[in-house]
Amino acid sequence: MTWETAMPCLSRTELYKVTAVAIVVLIISCLPYALGYGFAPPGWDFGGFIMNAEDSHIYLAAMQQGAQGAWRFRLLYTPEDHPGAFLYLFYLLLGHLSALTGLSPILTYHLARLFCGLALLMMAYFFIAFFIRRRAVRWIAYLLICFSSGLGWLVLLISPTPPGGISPIDFWLMDAYVFFSVLLFPHFSLAMVSLLAVFMATLLYFHTEQTRCLMGAGVALWVLFLVNPKILPVVAATLAGHWMLLFGLRRTLPWREMRGLIVLGSSLIPWLAYYGYVLVSNPVLGLLIKQDITLSPPPLYYVLGYGLVFLLAIGGTLHVAKQRREREIFLLAWPLAAIVTLYLPFQTQRRMVTGLHVPLCILASLGLFKYVLPAVYHSGVSRVISRTLSYDRRRLRLFILNLIVVATFPSNLYLLASASLAALQGHPTLFHTEAENQAIDWLAENSQATDTILCSYWVGNYIPARIGHRVFWGHWNLTIDFVSKRRLVEAFFQAETADAARREWLQTYGIAYLFYGPQERALGDFNPEGKPYLMETFSNSKVSIYQVFGAE
Repeated sequence: MTWETAMPCLSRTELYKVTAVAIVVLIISCLPYALGYGFAPPGWDFGGFIMNAEDSHIYLAAMQQGAQGAWRFRLLYTPEDHPGAFLYLFYLLLGHLSALTGLSPILTYHLARLFCGLALLMMAYFFIAFFIRRRAVRWIAYLLICFSSGLGWLVLLISPTPPGGISPIDFWLMDAYVFFSVLLFPHFSLAMVSLLAVFMATLLYFHTEQTRCLMGAGVALWVLFLVNPKILPVVAATLAGHWMLLFGLRRTLPWREMRGLIVLGSSLIPWLAYYGYVLVSNPVLGLLIKQDITLSPPPLYYVLGYGLVFLLAIGGTLHVAKQRREREIFLLAWPLAAIVTLYLPFQTQRRMVTGLHVPLCILASLGLFKYVLPAVYHSGVSRVISRTLSYDRRRLRLFILNLIVVATFPSNLYLLASASLAALQGHPTLFHTEAENQAIDWLAENSQATDTILCSYWVGNYIPARIGHRVFWGHWNLTIDFVSKRRLVEAFFQAETADAARREWLQTYGIAYLFYGPQERALGDFNPEGKPYLMETFSNSKVSIYQVFGAE
């Protein structure tokens, strides 16, 4: 089989429609951001993020390092000195692009979000077309990929999440959905683009035996590994699972495919060796990797999290299993691999759900056309709808398809509404006072990037993102030994803590500056004014900055 016969032929009109829908998705994703910038309260500046700013800031902090010329990533959310490493390369690259073009890091971030989002939505359609020839079926699959989520909205209506409980994944597990990824993080979108490219290029190699396909898969795998190496286990499990399914269909070992997979996997050996070296030789980054724990919620959360798509995908799974075709059988290998790897005993379990939304939507579309529509046509429901609305068979089909697509969107609508409301109400984690920004900008001009700044948690989360300088703490995962550092900060701001203990603590961690604003005052009754080891170097209406003596 040649490349030309293996790849689907898409008409120009079809591509125009796909692009138009993708642009609509991108425009929708920009609406909450526009509200944030347009309705910032007086005296406050919008930070550029509509939700999960806590994590978003760490990517902007990496961009700040890139803008300062770095190609090796350092942790800015912990005071321990350590050499940099080739991590977060995507955001370091964006930082370099920001400096090169003169665009602000936050604008560069959002341009990357839109570009990667568009690439993901276009790549998703090519991936769909690789498996589905019938346009109507792949069009519904595409709409589901663009807009669908789960039943989290219904779960919240029936049983609100109690304090300390796990809320539906529709509202926090970005990896699990295409729209959620496009809404927030460019590297999630790029990781899915690379993931789909790896799988499609590998399958093309299986069908065509062309070396260029295997080389393309290798390039895509490198990009994927550099953008999001945590999902490598599900990639390996999916390709291995597909190989085993081929063995089951053929009743003979697929030797050529095995050789291709070995070559593909071997291409990552240099990077795996380098990451192993970093883990062993860089204690601080090694601790970071060890404390990066993202475990899976119970299986029911995933079932409800995909909701109607999951139910429809069961029908698609039955159809593909009955057909027993080598290409389509891959659509079973990926979900099966995800189910297994989501609960294997390692610390980044839930990252294995990345991209799973795509095959589930394809299977859901197949299940819809193969089982649901025929069942509706032969039921009394179709006769009632036809009589009531005067629909013929074609209009009835469109009505049902549109109804199902719309029924999968409420959770995403909830996301958009909550993000927009947070932007309109000036949520304090999304906005920053002009006084705080003025003080942080003073630090950018009058301190070194390696100077450690002591401040409250949320200010510490923001400073590296705004100016690329180091803080004592600021992120639950990227601050080494976060719990201990939180206790130290809490003790520092208590009035009863002895000055000798404070001075010793400041010297131990090499604190160079104390940022003292409203959030720091809320931590305790400590008053830095007049302390012999602190000298005020900046002050405005709300914030004072003190230089620490004897921190070196």
